[in-house]
This record gives sequence, C-alpha cells and structure tokens, in this order.
Amino acid sequence: MFVDWTEDYDDENEFHIPNRVGLSTVDWGAGKAGFVGGKLKKKERRAGKFNKTDLRKAYEKLQQNGVSFVETSESNSIAEAFLQKFMDECDHGENDQGALVASTYPNPWKHAIKSRSLPRRGAGAVVTAAEQACDRLGVSSMALYQVQNPWYYVGGSGAMAEGMLDVISDDHSRYVGCIDMSLSKLAKLQRKLRAQGEFVASNQFEFSLTNRKSMAVIESCKKLGITPICTNVLDGGLATGKYTSTNPTGGEVSKGEGDTGPFAVRKLEKLDALFRVQDSLREKVNRRIGDKLMKYESGQAPKINRDITTTQIAINYVRAKGAVPLVSVTNVKMANELLGCLGWDLSEDEVEELEKACKSCGV
Repeated sequence: MFVDWTEDYDDENEFHIPNRVGLSTVDWGAGKAGFVGGKLKKKERRAGKFNKTDLRKAYEKLQQNGVSFVETSESNSIAEAFLQKFMDECDHGENDQGALVASTYPNPWKHAIKSRSLPRRGAGAVVTAAEQACDRLGVSSMALYQVQNPWYYVGGSGAMAEGMLDVISDDHSRYVGCIDMSLSKLAKLQRKLRAQGEFVASNQFEFSLTNRKSMAVIESCKKLGITPICTNVLDGGLATGKYTSTNPTGGEVSKGEGDTGPFAVRKLEKLDALFRVQDSLREKVNRRIGDKLMKYESGQAPKINRDITTTQIAINYVRAKGAVPLVSVTNVKMANELLGCLGWDLSEDEVEELEKACKSCGV
C-alpha cells in the first residue's frame, strides 16, 4: 500500500518527495557493484550478485509501497534504459502518479572526457540535455533535473541559470536542482532563479552517520529553501553497523581464505562505540513502536516495521537531520530494508545519543 507518512512535512519548498526518501540507480548495471547480465547461480546470489529481474522487482516493490522518487543520470545509460522499461511495464499499485523521476546534467568537463568531445556550453546545452533525457526515459517531463557542479561553466553562471530556467519553461522538468554545488554558487544561483519566479529545489551531496562532514551544508540548504538530498548514506556499508571489529565480514559469504571484510579492523575498532549505540537504539525503537501500536484497537494499527535494523537506524538518522536519503537498491531484500524505514522517526534524544557516540569515535 502506498502511504506517504510525511504528507504534512514542512518541506523546504513546494517540491515534495513522498516519505522524504528516494531510490538511487547508481549501481544498476554496474559489474563492480555485483550486476550480472544473465541468470544468477545460487552461489552468485548468496554472494550478493543481482540481475535485471532483481532490479525490476525491487523497483516495483518500492513504487507500490511509498518510495516513488527515483534518481538516475545520463552517465549511466544502462540504468536509464532499465528505468524507462520499468516505468513503462511495472505495476505501480496505488501510486497513481507513477515514479517521480530525477535525472542529471553531468559535469561538462567529465562528460567531455568520457564522450571525447568539447565541453558543453551555454544555456542551450542544458535544455538540449534535459530534452534528450526525457526522450530516453520515455517521459514528457521529469520531476527534477539536476545540474552537477561544473567547476567552471563555459558561458558563465548566468548561462547555466538561464538554461535551468528554460528547462522548466519548456516543461522538460517541473523543478531544477544541483549536485555538489558549493554554498556560494548555490546562493548565487538561488538568487538568479528567484528573480525569475523559480527556485533551486534541491542540492545533492554525500552525508552519512559515519561521514558527517557536510552537516553544515544540510543546515545551509534549508536556510536557502533548498531540499538537501544525500547520497552514499550508508558510507559504502560502514554506517550499517553490520561490520564490526568482532564481525568484520558482516556475516557475508567469505570471498576466500584471508578475507577480513571490506574495512580494516582498526577502522572498525575506532567505531565500536557508535555501533553499540546503533544496536541499542534498534532495540529501543522496536519497543517504542510496539508500545505505540498496542494503543490501537484490534485491526486498526498502521502497518509499521517492528523489526528495526542498524541499517535502518543509519538511514533514518539522515532523515532526522532534515535531509532526504537517496539509497542504492538492487534487490528486494534491500527494498524491504528501505521500506522498513517508513512510518517511524528517531527522537531528538535518540539522535543525540548517536551524535555523542560519533563524537567519541572522532566522526
């Protein structure tokens, strides 16, 4: 059932992301992340490999149950192709609006190196790229079109702002946002767009429980009326609390003799205090949710996850700080993990416990 638990959330602007959480396609089609082009063997599946069928099932599960915001980029043509197919063929259940799609205008210098061409320039390049993204995704308009920090944009910041405004006026996207934009550039861009009656809706950057360097960026975005969208919210797995100094492989299938997991034991030892707090909060939140649901009459209680994990504590920490976590999901198991974050929040005291532990660990 599609339920938006944050329907009444006081958003930074009129761009509302249901449940303040989104799906990232960053790992779709990526061999390094475990993607396999054909059928999977049991051994591969146990090792965390995934294929197109897994992606389709995960996408459909999320769309039907409350996570409709999905982000992709022209930099990942396989992900775009899969997303276009899934949007067209999957059952979106009670999600009448379908997927809220976001795509990206990548850094023009990186794009030039990858495509072996001159860097894109001027307002027209932004508009053309957005139009082509719509065509590839098979949509008339996107929910959000993001411009990645260009370092230096040929044509100037004025041309970039003009291009973003034209993307909206030409109805290629209802809203525009940024990725990894510095706060000074972001503020300048916001002034330019607001002068024309529009606004920068979002800014995307890395942030997690174990990588809190961008805490100030979240606060600054909110002051500017910009929704902070955070990527790598599990910090490559470190923030899940699954890998510890006493269990460095996280209980996963061994990759062979001498496998000590993805993180150095010394690094995990440094974070032991944080992982203990995550685990204790998992139990505390479970009890709190159980007590809340007990107050409802039989059959009237909302369906909320009562088996909280340390991974969900990490994801909802990002939400508690006022940002929208963008989570890479490649299978149904991870889709269920993400859906288990909905319907409950960390309390202020619980957030404070986590942050005290972070500080004691030097994070």
